[in-house]
Amino acid sequence: MKRLALRKIDLIIYCICILAALASLVTGIIIYKRLPAEIPTQFGLTGKIGGYGSRSAIFVFPAFELFMLPVLVAVSMFPVCWNVPGVTITEANAPRLGACIRNMLNAMLLIITVTMTTLLVCQAKDCNAPSFLLPALLLLFLVLVIVTIVRTRIIGRNS
Repeated sequence: MKRLALRKIDLIIYCICILAALASLVTGIIIYKRLPAEIPTQFGLTGKIGGYGSRSAIFVFPAFELFMLPVLVAVSMFPVCWNVPGVTITEANAPRLGACIRNMLNAMLLIITVTMTTLLVCQAKDCNAPSFLLPALLLLFLVLVIVTIVRTRIIGRNS
């Protein structure tokens, strides 16, 4: 099965995510020397700081973003990577399934970017993360996955 072409919206989302990750990385470089020796590195489900680590941890979230972007882009472009429960991917349904799965992956990229950027700010300010952040993140991911599974099954039945 061939590679799916990128849509304009995909490129816009990828550019937003790359710019946000690079901005986080540059911010980390700029503030690194001003950070205390230890900064928050773990946040609990309620957003409370759960642990501290070296100030070099300020680069973990931007590095995670920059790692996840090419992985999710690659997965979205190659239908052979997908494991769609209950649906056989064919040449006929691949474009529709591709759009559905790519929409989910794009939404995940945006959620990851917002979350990592928020946590980087919390690290730099030595403050708790917003209490709603992680539960909302988990709920969003759950809803995305459920909606995508339902949509892919509908596409699979109609092809």
